[in-house]
Amino acid sequence: MVDKSKFEAEGYNLEITGKNLLITDPMQAYVLEKISKLERFTNNILEIVVTLEVQKLAHTAAIVIKFLHYKIRVHSTTVDLYAAIDGAFNKLYKLIRKYKGKLQSHRNKNLTSIDMRVHVLGGGDELEDINDEIEQETLNQELEKYKIPKIVAKDTMPIKMLTQEEAVMKLELAGEHFLIYKGEEDQKIKVIYKRDDDNLGIVEVE
Repeated sequence: MVDKSKFEAEGYNLEITGKNLLITDPMQAYVLEKISKLERFTNNILEIVVTLEVQKLAHTAAIVIKFLHYKIRVHSTTVDLYAAIDGAFNKLYKLIRKYKGKLQSHRNKNLTSIDMRVHVLGGGDELEDINDEIEQETLNQELEKYKIPKIVAKDTMPIKMLTQEEAVMKLELAGEHFLIYKGEEDQKIKVIYKRDDDNLGIVEVE
């Protein structure tokens, strides 16, 4: 059985949590055994968070690993919790094998970044009645369509200076739908995103 203190002694945070379930000793031991198989390049890990969740028949295992300049996020959902853990870690191992060489060569790179202000939009206040003759249910449906979003939160997002290859790597590792970055080649602000056909697109800001 792998001892959790072994990982904590390496200088990073390790968290295994459960949503709608209690993490038992066998569950924790199974996850720790999987973590122990990570490639040795991961000695610059800052944090590992494993979340196990049960929603009716859906069992989900989600893993987030944070490093200095990048983050890996994977998850898997099946009808069996241990199968979900296997699925999530298999995805993790695959990404590590795919990008191991690049991660090793880039992990000590000093990535330049600038901050970008991000506003999060939410639903607006209810509008006044637009037609008293329309039935209430129909009116509510129409009002829902024409609600004006309002800003509900503000945050600052760092924009990294990346090559196109690094941007592709960071997007896939993080499991996100898009990434905003500054192109190292031409100094332009760009958005790389996943298309519906599973290919990637890049938008350049003029």
